[in-house]
Amino acid sequence: MYRRKDFTKLIPSERTDLANALNRLWNDGTIRRYVDDHRAFARRVHRGSIFLPWHRYFVWRFELALGVPIPFWDWTQSRSLDVEPWLSFFGGRSGKGRLAWPPRRASTPGAVLPDQRALRNALDKPSFTTFRNIETASHNAGHNWVGGDMADVDNSPIDPLFYLHHCNIDRLWAIWEQNHPDAKHYSTTRIPGDRADGAATLAVTTPMPCVWKSPPKAPRSMLDHTELDYWYDRDLPLEKDWHAAKKLTGLWTGIPGGANLLIRDSDTDAGRHPGVEKHWASPDIWVRNNEPEEGASNTSSDHERPIVNRQNHMYVNVRNEGSETADDVSVTAYRCDPATTMLWPNDFTKFGDLSVLGSIPAGQSTAVGPFSWTPAIAEHEWLLAVADCPDDPSMAPMFRVAVPHGRLVRFDSTVGQRNVMPIQVALDGTAPASMGMRGGIQPTTNGLRLDAGLLPRNAALSVRVPLSMVADTELTNLREMTRDACLATLRMNGGEVASIDGFQMAARARSTVRLKVWFPATAKHGERYPLVATQTQDGELAGRITIELVAVDDRQSREGEVHGNTRSKEVHTADCVFWGKVNPRNKVPFGSLAEGLANGYDGCRFCLDRYDTG
Repeated sequence: MYRRKDFTKLIPSERTDLANALNRLWNDGTIRRYVDDHRAFARRVHRGSIFLPWHRYFVWRFELALGVPIPFWDWTQSRSLDVEPWLSFFGGRSGKGRLAWPPRRASTPGAVLPDQRALRNALDKPSFTTFRNIETASHNAGHNWVGGDMADVDNSPIDPLFYLHHCNIDRLWAIWEQNHPDAKHYSTTRIPGDRADGAATLAVTTPMPCVWKSPPKAPRSMLDHTELDYWYDRDLPLEKDWHAAKKLTGLWTGIPGGANLLIRDSDTDAGRHPGVEKHWASPDIWVRNNEPEEGASNTSSDHERPIVNRQNHMYVNVRNEGSETADDVSVTAYRCDPATTMLWPNDFTKFGDLSVLGSIPAGQSTAVGPFSWTPAIAEHEWLLAVADCPDDPSMAPMFRVAVPHGRLVRFDSTVGQRNVMPIQVALDGTAPASMGMRGGIQPTTNGLRLDAGLLPRNAALSVRVPLSMVADTELTNLREMTRDACLATLRMNGGEVASIDGFQMAARARSTVRLKVWFPATAKHGERYPLVATQTQDGELAGRITIELVAVDDRQSREGEVHGNTRSKEVHTADCVFWGKVNPRNKVPFGSLAEGLANGYDGCRFCLDRYDTG
């Protein structure tokens, strides 16, 4: 992939290459042919749904003929043609500069250029139909501000500023697409001001009018600019302006041009965004119960289950996918209690800051750690890591309002998350789990969906919830077993999807759902069974959490694993003569003796007498 840069960021040799390429296309008549092509279709591709995809294709085809990347003109930052580097290259408003021909331009601005506020308003639009009004606002203003040929629809492509201007319009569309992954990115819905002819009626699959010497393309093929092999520089001024305006979501504007830090969301994550939906399994974050000795292996493959109530150590692998060295890199570690609707930064607690010694060269990575912390929740632990450097600052510190944390993780390549400590369940035994739910910014009507579809069909789950969740609500595949003054206990089976719909939650309210899972003796040892809990607020997805349940057959114990008796609060080795007499319902597996002792268990006086404290 190649990089489209801000024109003002081009180095001298890149400006020379651009000038030579433009003059070559002028001298061989190519630019004239693109002018004619644009004129031929102007009445069909303006003031209609096809405006953005057609011009993306038009500029991209011109770029292929040019042979060098087209830079973009960011008119929120560059608001004069009579200053450098614009003056010497384009000749300002009165000369030809380094061009072989002099485009006509107005002597004074013919309109007001859009500012950051105008861009915020455009990028905040919820649908393609409303966003494409950028044509009659920012697009038209840029053409009229230059004036001359640029203000003449029949001749505008004769001025190279046309391509820089449309490159910026395309960049803004790419930013809107990136930040609205769930919206339709193309629609033929008519809006006021559309022409009555072909532009507004071209469907997604209908070939667009072609540009010079190129095959026709459907608008659908233009909806992902990365498939055309180019990408845009990150726009830090726009991001900072967006967050300063306290928008309720983040704004992601591309990828850095130099250093590009990455903590992967998955094994296949290459830094494109949004990332994978299952963003909580970063392979670049891992835990060690003890700090490894010097020279010992310490990679993600050495990950260990955290041990509750004692110090553990987190490590983070930070990659530099950019083209330049990353200097002054720092990493911050956070944790939070598991819940379906965690908000960043409100629900996260920082537990460490570390700076990278030296630099991270382009294309290389470094392991950062240890970050030491003591987990307190026996069933689950959420870890978050944020990398940062001056050339690629993280979005995380910019937020002025709380946002769903998944949006931060999926969109910011400098942020990674790993949910650790899967819950181990003995065969024919039970294990507890819990999860939190959060209210929204305003009071909401909520739903909770528990998907146990991948659990064994003869597994059983009890769900203990506040009474407010079952009063005047609709229950599906849940049977009420008991209730007391505050809580109700419901039951569901494995292989089912259950739900509670219609319960109210106040703004910022907190509620806990406690689960108890029973696995049959026929469950497969070592198999990971996901239990997915989804919360909705006013009919919209608010959050989702996956609890991993691991079936454990004590007859297949690995060296170092022990098993606890919840009744006696003792841990045993699997070959202990007394272990076979323990009721399976009282069995709880531990990955290590240290984990069992940290959870308040005592050593068996026969098989682990050294750890028997009476």
